Amino acid sequence: MKAVCRPVLAGLALAVLLPFAMATGTSAATTAPLRPLTSGQVAHRLSGEVYGFLPYWLQTSKTPGSLRYDLLSTVAFFDVGLQSNGSVDRGTPGYTALMSVSATAVIGAAHAAGVRADLTLASFGFAQNRAFLRNRTSQRRAIRQIVALLASRGLDGVAVDFESVYGRDLPDLSRFIDALGRAVRAHDRVGRVSVAVGASRAGAAMAAAALAGHADRILIMGYDYRSGESATTGSTDPLVRRGGGPSLTWTLDLFNAAQLPANRIVLTLPYYGMSWPTASARPGTAPARAAYGKAPAYPIRVSRVQAPTGARHGYDPVEASAWVATYDAHLHVWRQTWFDSPQALAAKYAFARSRGLAGVGLWALGYDAGSAANWQALAKAFRPPPPAKAQRVPKRVHKPAKPAHKRRPKPTTTATSHKSSAAERPHPPSTVKVVHQPGPTAD
Repeated sequence: MKAVCRPVLAGLALAVLLPFAMATGTSAATTAPLRPLTSGQVAHRLSGEVYGFLPYWLQTSKTPGSLRYDLLSTVAFFDVGLQSNGSVDRGTPGYTALMSVSATAVIGAAHAAGVRADLTLASFGFAQNRAFLRNRTSQRRAIRQIVALLASRGLDGVAVDFESVYGRDLPDLSRFIDALGRAVRAHDRVGRVSVAVGASRAGAAMAAAALAGHADRILIMGYDYRSGESATTGSTDPLVRRGGGPSLTWTLDLFNAAQLPANRIVLTLPYYGMSWPTASARPGTAPARAAYGKAPAYPIRVSRVQAPTGARHGYDPVEASAWVATYDAHLHVWRQTWFDSPQALAAKYAFARSRGLAGVGLWALGYDAGSAANWQALAKAFRPPPPAKAQRVPKRVHKPAKPAHKRRPKPTTTATSHKSSAAERPHPPSTVKVVHQPGPTAD
């Protein structure tokens, strides 16, 4: 995933977004072996998929107990890279984090809740990706080692995040995804291969190639619509862009026009925003580029957005984004920050559901510091309401009617006749048989 991961090296306030010190503990090699979920163990409690990425720089000893597994369908460890010959690179922080005690605890807790655990295979750069995709020997080596890694950690699938792939290399990407998928499913019948793609025309072409290679899911990186180079401030993932231009709606329209199946698409949304210096607090104004030297524009985690006393803040219902503006008296500029509040996330979750998507993704678990409000937004969008309790029908007891007792008429005597005809003689009362039938029982 792109916006706040390793490749962002061009001064976008790396210290704001990248690692706290990572406490991963000791190697997990001595623990009991982990196993992937079976089809019967996979939970189906949510009405849509929630694919959460867990970057290595956010993974600590506290991570296993901080996640709401009941509101996730997949946890994807980010990231594992490859060496030039296709071997898994075991010298990276991402690999170390995946092999840690903390990761073991996350995998165990996820599986106990029926939640999948994936590894993210990441590769960045046109030249690097072309070299790999045109080398079948490197691909075969990579596939063997990736499947072995899935087996050793009890993982359930792979998310392929190859960013910057030439259009001419898409057929090679398709063949690689197909070969990887066949190997993963040979190891694990319900194993999955997902592919991350950009929210652009190039992303739609990459998604088509991945689906041709039988990818199970397409993970649209639905962010970075604005950056420090943008003409105006606004949402990094606008639902609809004020003034026109690329937005989440524009992207899904593009993918729909390409006839890509919505039910295999996951829309990944950011738990981070963008912050710019501006000349005023007016939302949507132009950034103050002259101040970039001392007050640069940068991405910022949602957990670090603050609205101190005196700040101006609001919500843009068109772009579905919250914003806050504070004044820096020292630098004599405003700082305007746009981010997804729980209200904004709720609007975008509803949008994803209205488009019939498989679900949503989160980049990244921990950027919101485990916000209870953000978890609640997920719960409202994807957790079905509990079934209505059946109303208890009171048991009706039918009491049998008491037989009517007829009084025997007294014979009438007259002066002229002491005998009655047979028709006139009263019959003895017939015996009434009372049958007791049980009343209906409540279902």
